Amino acid sequence: MQSNGRFSGSRAMSEAFQIMLARIGPLLAVSIIGYVALFALSGGVMVTMLPQLMGTMGGGEPTSPDALLAGAGFGLILLYIVIYAISFAQQAALCRICSGRHDASISGAISAGIKCVPTLFGAAILLLIALVVVGLVIGLGMAGVVAGTESPGLSVLLALALMIGCIYIFVRLSMVLPVVAVDDVRNPITAIGNAWRMTGGNVLRLVLVFVLVSVVMGVLFMVLSALTLGSFNPGAVPSMGNLVGFGALMLVLGLTVGLYFLALVAAIHRQLSETSVGAVEDTFA
Repeated sequence: MQSNGRFSGSRAMSEAFQIMLARIGPLLAVSIIGYVALFALSGGVMVTMLPQLMGTMGGGEPTSPDALLAGAGFGLILLYIVIYAISFAQQAALCRICSGRHDASISGAISAGIKCVPTLFGAAILLLIALVVVGLVIGLGMAGVVAGTESPGLSVLLALALMIGCIYIFVRLSMVLPVVAVDDVRNPITAIGNAWRMTGGNVLRLVLVFVLVSVVMGVLFMVLSALTLGSFNPGAVPSMGNLVGFGALMLVLGLTVGLYFLALVAAIHRQLSETSVGAVEDTFA
């Protein structure tokens, strides 16, 4: 692969739209299959939990939330595992279809997506542990500084710095999914490291891309809300037809926006991969 130079956000957004349109059929099919599997398997787990819940609620006295949680037991944990596993497999399959490197067949993408689930689980667990540890250390440090200075202005600055730090980490790790789904990296630590290195030097451009896309999504939501629910008129009471129309538009918007975002991640990954390979070739030329 040849390097195309510096990362271009406009190119990535344009390519993402083209990818989504060109592969809309397989993308919609995998999305629908994923949602059907999610509802079916989740429903099956919930059905198995009913006897335990009914046994917990069988007494005459009111049942506390803690008692209900204890009655659900292992079933509740299994339910969350199923939800995340299906979501990981679906997102990996969709990202693989968008990549252009692999066969865009529905069955091939789903099979590859399922193989990505253990790695994505491992990466998520590692990142969650790191987030908790780092968040605890930073939180205690910030609390100590604020308590020592008693400065409201410093509190605002520290909160702003924390928000910027979160955005920075999100951007640096935003390529973990395509690294696993497209590059077929199966070691979660390697996947995190590759994603971190891949985004180096392009953080600001990536932030601008993600912020711009988020703003556009927010504007679309506000416009559709205004057209169907009259959200810009607080005194207006939406009719049933407006509520149904709003629900249908939100379903379409959520599906298309979700597919576009995954296509955007795949387009960014493709471009960053080209740049990384080109940089190595230039170094050893």
